[in-house]
Amino acid sequence: QREGTCNVPALHKEDGLNLGIWLSHQKTSNKKRTLDHKYQKQLEELGVVWNVLENQWEEMFALLVQFQEREGTCNVPRSHKEDGSNLGTWLDLQRKLKKKKTLDHKYQKKLEELGVVWYLLENQWEEMFALLVQFQQREGTCNVPHRHKEDGSNLGKWLNNQRQRKETLVEKHHKQLEELGVVW
Repeated sequence: QREGTCNVPALHKEDGLNLGIWLSHQKTSNKKRTLDHKYQKQLEELGVVWNVLENQWEEMFALLVQFQEREGTCNVPRSHKEDGSNLGTWLDLQRKLKKKKTLDHKYQKKLEELGVVWYLLENQWEEMFALLVQFQQREGTCNVPHRHKEDGSNLGKWLNNQRQRKETLVEKHHKQLEELGVVW
């Protein structure tokens, strides 16, 4: 009650008693399904969280939902803090875990349903290519003036960068640009 949480550090003592160790034992018993249901219920009523890591993940996910509802996107800048928590860093970690194939499937599904983009650079490239398609359909050419902006994005500069990187472009991107009619 004094601390406002039941998340007691493992080595914490209260009035000379090893409260942290005792709570750890209760959590272990609960996990093994050997904790008396009456005690489980009492501890839950106090606010004991059985799986601290899952609880922390859910709290961060709730902040991501809050960000997405306000901003209309899940593309959180890496340095962004939401309500004092490092949301950008957390989301970056989720992307790294996905890339390593160690992100829990249920978490991956929740993030995808919310609209998280896993591969930001690929997504940005596709968005710019879509703007080039839009320009080409309207103008009949892919000759975009260097300073031209399309829907607020600097399409001319982007296309110039693609031309300069012609030799190092991903083959798929090179092919898409050629098929659209980009002159190198």
